[in-house]
Amino acid sequence: MSVTHPDVTTEAAVRACQRQLPASVDGGDVVFGFDGMIDAVQEMVDTRHGPESYTPIRTLDSLADRFRDSADENSSLAVEWVRNGTRTGGHTSHLARFFGGIGYDPAMIGTFGRPIRDVFAEEFGAYEMASLGEPGETHAVEFDDGKCMFIEPGSYLRFDWETVVETIPLDELAAHVDGTELLGIGYWTVMPRLPSVLSGLREDLWPRLSDPPERILFDPGDIRQLTAEQVERGIGPLEGLAAVADFTLSANRVETLALADRLTTAEPDRSFAEAAAVVYDNLDVTRFVGHNVDFSLALSEAGTARVDVPKVPDPALTTSAGDHFNAGFALGLLHGLDDGAALTLGNAVANRFVRTGSPPSFEEITATVNEYDDLLSD
Repeated sequence: MSVTHPDVTTEAAVRACQRQLPASVDGGDVVFGFDGMIDAVQEMVDTRHGPESYTPIRTLDSLADRFRDSADENSSLAVEWVRNGTRTGGHTSHLARFFGGIGYDPAMIGTFGRPIRDVFAEEFGAYEMASLGEPGETHAVEFDDGKCMFIEPGSYLRFDWETVVETIPLDELAAHVDGTELLGIGYWTVMPRLPSVLSGLREDLWPRLSDPPERILFDPGDIRQLTAEQVERGIGPLEGLAAVADFTLSANRVETLALADRLTTAEPDRSFAEAAAVVYDNLDVTRFVGHNVDFSLALSEAGTARVDVPKVPDPALTTSAGDHFNAGFALGLLHGLDDGAALTLGNAVANRFVRTGSPPSFEEITATVNEYDDLLSD
């Protein structure tokens, strides 16, 4: 699918978002699956000064230096870390939290524990929840130039469509999905057998729905963990589901480059934008969306939109920034924004989240969109 339409640039996209964004949202039904995690946000200690005082390791390079020095000396390495918070995480939790916070009614299908763990019940007890098994646990270590995540997998690691419908009967699953406006799915990399789930949704679930979701958002996660053969086997199921709904595939820069390399011959000098075009041209999806710290882009039959991302010099939290970008972009699609305007909205939601560490209200999102030019110039 070659894109031949004119490009949409940042200025045009921002103006379009400011025009097209509604004054308020009325909410609606959305559904997310199929993961579930408990995230511990950590900070690694460089120098301990006292029981309550320490200097953190600021950069990934500094941590890498410690690993290299330890390896060169053939010695073990011990690094202290400090937990700065615990919260529910993963695609399902992050997007349900955002949409629930702005007035939507989310349904959640994922790994929340059987019985559902208190940490999920306390936060999401007002929503429809169906648990498939035990959650994963992630230690997300934040640095000034990125993050490193250590993951203990949950039940999702072993899921395929057969285990899903054995755990949640198909009629119950249909009740959660029917009548929703959006189905969000993540992540392929924590669910290696996710293609069988995609096939099951298309072949078994969709025929049972009287009012299926018109839009699907799919976040594959860190595609580097999948082989080219795994990606190849997943293309058919992915495109099958894309045939029944407006299907957005969203990935960050590293994931986009890795996905392009698995779809075609790897090219070491391929740019992020070139990789995004490769992915879109080799997959039959409605649109491909890529997000990066510098700019985000969307490729579809409407053309290519590229929108610069405002910098955040002192981020409060970067873990799940990509999920919040996805949430903002999906919100734009739900309200009929064009791709460039939806990219702007995704960037604005992620920007506000990274600055504050909390999912923004709709009023805060609107304010961020209105000040987008100022944020770019900071």
